[in-house]
Amino acid sequence: MGYYTLAVRLCKKSNTKSKNETVDGKMPLAFKTIFAVGVLVLAFCAGTYVNPGAFEPQTTTVIEPTVECQLVERHTVQYVDRPVTVVNNIERVQRIPAELRNFNNLEELKQWLVAMDTNTTTVYLQLPGATIDCDDYALDLQHKALADGYILSFEVIGRSDYNAAFKNELPPSQSLHAINLAIIGNNAYYIEPQTGEIAFAAYLD
Repeated sequence: MGYYTLAVRLCKKSNTKSKNETVDGKMPLAFKTIFAVGVLVLAFCAGTYVNPGAFEPQTTTVIEPTVECQLVERHTVQYVDRPVTVVNNIERVQRIPAELRNFNNLEELKQWLVAMDTNTTTVYLQLPGATIDCDDYALDLQHKALADGYILSFEVIGRSDYNAAFKNELPPSQSLHAINLAIIGNNAYYIEPQTGEIAFAAYLD
């Protein structure tokens, strides 16, 4: 702006002199006019170079609102693995053998034979070439007695002794027969396993 004002003032002065010098001649006035115009152009160019921002477009700064976030509280969750003890209850059935004993009296033996005949059923499956006979019945009754805690022996008796003790006689073709024997007190008793019949065998003393 300083250069531009100086140029205007020079221009005004030159215009004043030109009016006064028009009387003297045209050439000096024209030369001075050209010189003044040149000075103005130089001043304009110099002003533009020194202050180039004066002719740059103005910019508007817009301030946008911002949102500030602040951490108020923080929770930390920690998961801890703990061993878990698993208790498995396994039920085991253990069969404890009963204490074996003889029958207390003859009535107890009779009741047990009735219970065996009523509550149990023995089915024999005969294989080809195998024969189910008297010894199989005697062994089966002995096993049942042992399971219940009673002592019952396996005996083999001759046909004559068998016919003398039991009601039903053996046929002449059968010389031997398998039965059971129970001890009650001082007495020994035969037992026919196929019929449950009880027969006195002998005194022990």
